[in-house]
Amino acid sequence: MAVSKKNSGQSETDPSGYPKKISVIIPAYNEEQYLAHALCALEQQTFPRHDFEIIVVDNASTDRTYDIANLYGADVVLKEQRKGTNRARQTGLEHSQGEIVAFLDADCVPEKWWLERIHRRLHKKHNRCAAIAGSYMFNWDAGETFFIGQLLYQWIVLPPFSSLMGYVFRRGGILYGGNFATFRKHFEAVEGIDTSFTFFGDDASIARRLGKLGPVEFDPTLYVASSTRRFTREGVFKTNWEYTKNYFRVMMK
Repeated sequence: MAVSKKNSGQSETDPSGYPKKISVIIPAYNEEQYLAHALCALEQQTFPRHDFEIIVVDNASTDRTYDIANLYGADVVLKEQRKGTNRARQTGLEHSQGEIVAFLDADCVPEKWWLERIHRRLHKKHNRCAAIAGSYMFNWDAGETFFIGQLLYQWIVLPPFSSLMGYVFRRGGILYGGNFATFRKHFEAVEGIDTSFTFFGDDASIARRLGKLGPVEFDPTLYVASSTRRFTREGVFKTNWEYTKNYFRVMMK
């Protein structure tokens, strides 16, 4: 496995015993068009740069993803030739050093307060939830039907549904694989991430596995901007159906 590491200005060991407070892990497959935007947004975080590391896992890309990750500030760049989003996440997890591990998709751009809010919310709720998960704000035009629909869905429907799945059915809840975080010790307790999922159902499998420890708190205010490329390529209704079908397939298995 190819590994590229940089000096990210590592500070003294945090009182928690970890060299970093947060590790941000980004799985990336042919993401040369989007990855730089995600990395630039991480460089602008209000959370101190020396307290978090950025890990990009190049998941068998055939474009310039690896080079862009090195050019735009990733502290660790890995090459994982075994394809699959969960395989890439697990590889990043194994090479990370943070007390908290946060996951971001390569086509997502977090707000500048993203890491600060993750750190604060997890430490505030560490005895009451297994993970904190945020929403995607897809870049539909304001006022467009899909834009309004996503607001209703992610702010009104998903929070109570996630609580139902977490507290009543003990299945974790709703978790988007490109916008969630948990403590490292939680992944250690459930023996990491299920790498048998290559794409659909991958994030549901993480939620269900962490659900053994407690509910996943879905927080719509912890949003990241995301591209609409999959909806454009495959259609909104077909894509949503695939996500929904595979979520319930994993949760009710």
